[in-house]
Amino acid sequence: MRTGGHTLESLVAQTPFSTVNLWRMKKLSWVWLVTAAVCIALLAVGAPLNMSLYQMALPFGLGMAILHSASLGLTAARPVAGVLISLIPLMVLPLVSVPFGAAPMPFSVVAMVTQVLVICVAGLRSHWMVAAAAWLMSVGVGVIANYLTMPEGQSPGAQINVVIFASVSGGLMVAAVVAQQWQHLRTELAAERTLSADEQSRRRLAEERTRIARELHDVVAHGMSVVVVQATTAAYRHAGISDELKQEFDDIAANSRRAMTEMRSMLGSLRSAGDGREMGPQPGFGDLPGLLASARTAGVHVPEPDLSGVELDSVGEIIALTAYRIVQEALSNVIRHAPGAEVAITFNGNRERLELSVVNTPSAIGAVMAQLDRGSHVGQGLIGMRERAAIVGGSVFCTPTPDGGFSVVAILPLVSANKTKPGKSKM
Repeated sequence: MRTGGHTLESLVAQTPFSTVNLWRMKKLSWVWLVTAAVCIALLAVGAPLNMSLYQMALPFGLGMAILHSASLGLTAARPVAGVLISLIPLMVLPLVSVPFGAAPMPFSVVAMVTQVLVICVAGLRSHWMVAAAAWLMSVGVGVIANYLTMPEGQSPGAQINVVIFASVSGGLMVAAVVAQQWQHLRTELAAERTLSADEQSRRRLAEERTRIARELHDVVAHGMSVVVVQATTAAYRHAGISDELKQEFDDIAANSRRAMTEMRSMLGSLRSAGDGREMGPQPGFGDLPGLLASARTAGVHVPEPDLSGVELDSVGEIIALTAYRIVQEALSNVIRHAPGAEVAITFNGNRERLELSVVNTPSAIGAVMAQLDRGSHVGQGLIGMRERAAIVGGSVFCTPTPDGGFSVVAILPLVSANKTKPGKSKM
């Protein structure tokens, strides 16, 4: 058996096993089983009817019934071929039949039912023009049979037979075509929704990456500016330095300016023209109290974190900005998904790494808010935190807690910086 240019065996061999694929295979098998059952039923009724009521010879009565029933099954797989073959019995039956009594002509009841099913299957399985052509040709065969092929010529009963067939088959053909078009629209709509969701997810992820790149640009540019100023003014701040050391400071300043110019040419385009933001230091640990105060106004209970276990002098601006943004995003998620929850923020570390955690308790209101907030949008907050930590060589772990809350743990590497001693510059 072939379906859409592939054998059923090849589909089974190529399709990975899953409950979804198994259900699809079961549905496909049921469709063909029902089609075969209908064909057998039409054959079982049509063949005796042709030989008894229409007094056909056995070869014609049985042969035409087999051919007409088989055309229905063929239409399900090859609509055009099945429609063309179904017209043969319609043309031959009036020529070889001698109706008994008031038997309907030129189409028998079984032939009418079979042809209506052929037209409907063609409408469901192929382009609407194939179904329309099948309907027109079938009605045309009936009209021609009324005038040319019937032994006794046309009769009112034969004309009514063709009219009834044309009406019933035409209405069901239109219904089949509409059903097929509706199914196509549903499929296209589902594909468009999936594509739109993917595009929206990629766009949000790109925006998050752009924002991270902008902030890194600001931090690095600020740090390079400090290096340029220190190297340029070293000869004036420290009297009596040698010419070699002065030249070395000049080289450092020149290299820093060149690196800053190249960095601005590569990353400056990421800043939109209307930002209005000036290059300067980004938020850090000193801005945490304002961030926590803002979270408290939104109903989140969060105490001030203890920073005594962190050597702040060993934390650079980029790491401080990364930690601030992770805490900011974690609090935003709590405000959105667990309003009213209690949040504990802890910082631990040494001169090699900084570990921070944001853990919130469960919130009954948050469960309701999460259900109301369910939609097609895909948030990028957790992805943004992981990417931000990965840029500096760290990692973020986001997991639900056993009591129904949520935990965000970030581990960020630190690069020890020498403290500036009195009377000496820091480079």
